[in-house]
Amino acid sequence: MEQGTTTRLTAARVIVIMSILMFLSLAVIFGALHCGVLKIGTRDIVSCLIEKMTQPDVPHVEARISLIVWDIRLKRIMLAFVVGMALAVSGCIFQALLRNSLADPHILGTSSGGALGAVLATACGIPIFLQNIITVPFFSFAGSLGAMGLVYALSKRKGELSVYSLLLVGVILNSFFISIVIFIETIVSHDQLTSIFFWLLGSLSNVNGTLIVVVSVAVCASVTVLFSQTRNINLLTLGDEKARQLGVSTERTKAICFIGASFITGLSVAVSGLIGFVGLVVPHIVRLLFGPDHRLSLPASALVGGMFLVIADTIARTILMPQELPVGVVTSFIGAPFFIFLLKKKETRRIV
Repeated sequence: MEQGTTTRLTAARVIVIMSILMFLSLAVIFGALHCGVLKIGTRDIVSCLIEKMTQPDVPHVEARISLIVWDIRLKRIMLAFVVGMALAVSGCIFQALLRNSLADPHILGTSSGGALGAVLATACGIPIFLQNIITVPFFSFAGSLGAMGLVYALSKRKGELSVYSLLLVGVILNSFFISIVIFIETIVSHDQLTSIFFWLLGSLSNVNGTLIVVVSVAVCASVTVLFSQTRNINLLTLGDEKARQLGVSTERTKAICFIGASFITGLSVAVSGLIGFVGLVVPHIVRLLFGPDHRLSLPASALVGGMFLVIADTIARTILMPQELPVGVVTSFIGAPFFIFLLKKKETRRIV
C-alpha cells in the first residue's frame, strides 16, 4: 500500500474536494431519476420531489409519475448509493488494515457468510415475510455477523489481533462458505436456483422503504465511527511498532476498523447480494486522484462509491429494457478495464 500518509492536508483543500464530490453525487442521483422504461422530464421530477418534501398530502403531480419517481426510482437509487458507500469505505479500511492494495470487502469471509445465510433461507423455503421481518436480508445479515465473529475470534493471538492471521483465516473461511453455497445450489429446485443465482450476482430491486432507512442510518453511523479513526489508520499503515511509538492503541484501532468495516459489508450484502469491484476499485481511484491520507480518502471513497454504484445500477436496469442485468455484472464490466487503465496511469502526477 502507498505510504505518503504524512502528506499535508489543508482544510480548504478538503472542503473544495468534498464540495465538488457532493455536487457530483447530487447530479448523478438526479440524472438517474430520468432513466427508465417511462421517460419522465426534468420538470415533472422536480415538481414531484418538491411536492413530496413540502406538501406530501396535497398531490399536484400525476399519481403514476409520483409513484415511479418517489417510490420506485428514488428509493432504489438511494439504496444503491448507500450500498456503494458501504462497500467503498469497507474496501478502503481493509486495504489500510491489511496493508494490501488488493484487499476488498469480500476477502475476509463476511460477504460469503452473508451469502450463505441468504442461500440457506431461500433453500429452506422460508417465506419472504415472517412476522414483519424480511427474512432473506435478516438471515444474510445474521450470516455476516456470524462470519465476522468467527474470523475475529480465530485471528486473535495472545489477546492481539494478528493481521496475517486475519487475512489467512478470512480467505480460508471465505472459500469454505462459498463451497457450502455451491453445494446447496446443486440440490435445490430450479426456481430456488434461479433466485439464488440472481441474488449472488447482486440486485438492488428490494426497495422496501423501512429497510432502506434502517440500513442508511446504520451505514452512516458506522462510517462516522470509522472516520474518527482516520488519524490512527494513517499511522497504522507505517507499521504496528511505529504506530505504537506515536501513541496509537493499535489493537483497539484494528478492532474498531475490522468490526466497523465488516458490519457495513454485512449490511450491504444483506440488502443487495454480492456486488464486486466497488470496494476494490473505488479506493484506488480516490487514492490516485487525491492521495492516500485517510482523512480525505475515506469520506471521498464514500461519495465516489455511492456514485459508482448508482451509475452501474442505472445501466443495469436500462441497457436491456425491459429486462434487467444483475448489477454485479455491470460493476465488473466497468470496474475491470477502468482499474487496469488507472494502474497504467499510476505514475502520472495526481489530478488534484
